[in-house]
Amino acid sequence: MNEPEKKVLPGWLWAVLALAVVAVVLFLFFTDRRPEPGPALRYDLSEYEAVDESLIRYAEMQRIPVALEAPCGLAVTADGRLVVVGDKVLLILDASGKELSRREWEFQPRCVAAAADGTIYLGVADGVAALPEPEGAPVFWEPLDEKSLLTSLAVNEQYVYAADAGNARVLQYDRSGRLLREFGGPNDRENTRRFIVPSPCFDIAFDSMGSLWIVNPGKLGIENYREDGSLLSAWYQPGMGLEGFAGCCNPAHIAFKSGNVLVTIEKGLNRVKTFAADRSFAGVVAAPEAIQAGWSDAADGHAPAPIRDLAVDGNDRILALHGPLQCILVFEALAPQKEME
Repeated sequence: MNEPEKKVLPGWLWAVLALAVVAVVLFLFFTDRRPEPGPALRYDLSEYEAVDESLIRYAEMQRIPVALEAPCGLAVTADGRLVVVGDKVLLILDASGKELSRREWEFQPRCVAAAADGTIYLGVADGVAALPEPEGAPVFWEPLDEKSLLTSLAVNEQYVYAADAGNARVLQYDRSGRLLREFGGPNDRENTRRFIVPSPCFDIAFDSMGSLWIVNPGKLGIENYREDGSLLSAWYQPGMGLEGFAGCCNPAHIAFKSGNVLVTIEKGLNRVKTFAADRSFAGVVAAPEAIQAGWSDAADGHAPAPIRDLAVDGNDRILALHGPLQCILVFEALAPQKEME
């Protein structure tokens, strides 16, 4: 029995059909005009980045260059010297920015604090290192677990506090390096989940009265603690406006001026602001436009925040360590401030 003859399309016809399919796909691609997403779905911060000039109470008076590719930590000594870490280097500058010393190591300091007696404390990958003399050898304290990530240090006459973002805890040491207790974290039996730390933005600082404040970034505010780890007070301020903090991890950095005036830096909106001792909004130090000027990655939402650390010197100047610009922005008040009233 003879099988019926199969009909095969000629090659030229297959080529025509393929070209037709490609043409249809290209036509649909270039002519597709889907409606723009509604305002609620657009990531547009321009409304909140705009700051009324009347609310800006400070002026940038100086930019102090730091000879580091990626500066990440800043502290001020009791005699007014500036200590900057980054790139496996510790720099010490005088108040005008003149480099006094440079130390290079095999390890990477991530944060830094300076005690009144001149001792410098460094937050490194696995713990804390003390530097009693600027030219001496660092003394490494007992290492922490692999999950630890120190992001901030604060020191007074009795204690050294270390913010560990990796374990969402604050460690309290005596000045010799003996670990006394932790606030939050797995070894705080009363409250293991005290702090909400979604990212490596976890800062601590003493106010002008010597009281310890810890940022709770997931709650968009700060908390005041006694030496025994008990909570004394808390202040949370979520919101997109100037009076509040937006995003998941703000304020990113804090410092205090005289009179318990709080200085904050945000990431995302990249604002520097001050709040009076009663935590009422006092004014803007630097608007996003000023911070992002000269920063080529300012439009990249995945880039690190430009301000990497914050400090206040003995003259109440606000010092903001700008990573991409590799400098310290120095701000001074323009006029008598509401924050001091």
